[in-house]
Amino acid sequence: MKRSVLRLLKCFLAITLLAVSPAWAIDWDLKGSLGEGKHKRYVPPMSNPLLNETPYITTELRPVYIYHSFPNNTPLPGVGSLGGGNTNILALQLRVALTERLGFIANKDGYADVDFNLPNLSDDGFANIAFGFKYALFSDPKNETLVTAGLTYEAPTGRIKAGPFWLQGNGDGFITPFISAANTYDKLGVEAMVNTKLALDGDKNASWFHYSLHLDYEVLPDFFPLVELNGYTPIDEANLTPFAFEGYDVVSIGGSNVSTVVNFAVGSRYKISDHVLAGFSYETPITGPQDLLNWRFTADLVIYY
Repeated sequence: MKRSVLRLLKCFLAITLLAVSPAWAIDWDLKGSLGEGKHKRYVPPMSNPLLNETPYITTELRPVYIYHSFPNNTPLPGVGSLGGGNTNILALQLRVALTERLGFIANKDGYADVDFNLPNLSDDGFANIAFGFKYALFSDPKNETLVTAGLTYEAPTGRIKAGPFWLQGNGDGFITPFISAANTYDKLGVEAMVNTKLALDGDKNASWFHYSLHLDYEVLPDFFPLVELNGYTPIDEANLTPFAFEGYDVVSIGGSNVSTVVNFAVGSRYKISDHVLAGFSYETPITGPQDLLNWRFTADLVIYY
């Protein structure tokens, strides 16, 4: 496991050096996948903005708001159940197309107000910061087909706790390699993504496999209803807490008895102008284990070049 992480770190550093090389060594193209004669359709996923990375190489700002409701019946050893609660998250994602195929991404940051219903389990503060690069391995604008691979590093910069338990800022962070793909069939858009979020400190953070599927359909000009699935399967549990929940994309609590969770989301996107998309989604688990998700509302704006 450690050797695999070291190899990923070396790959991440190599891509970083490429991206920050002198300007004359890069054919700058801020439009990325969406320039003249390139891909014409851009409807990125809605429900899992921290992990479900679109394959399109873009230059954009994406403000994101998430209201996340915690389940009432999540087991908590020694107490009974967690008792529910909620968190409000405000974030600002950044993506920069360095060339038609190479892009920089900063897909996790922001501020979270976490409020569990049990006494002394509420806090607010900054979330971890994640950034990295992605590269379009295959791009066929004529058939609207795109396949992209990437790598991000999530630094433990956050400072959020629930009583004695760290929710963000614990451990040594994560390395996340991913691959995503998109295709369009007339008015139907399909995107899929898989990644592996590898904890650099396996005692304090769990590692897991994540997979997402996105379907949208243009029912009216510039209006795209959508459905999405997001799944999380643990591959290496932590040893920090005895809890049967982890937090997955929202927090990382170091659970040692976690299980697979699959969520379903429904929502829509609307193209306000040639360079602005707005969207929302409602998401809830469809498997027995809920982990720390009861339901979630997500809204964003995508302001792209």
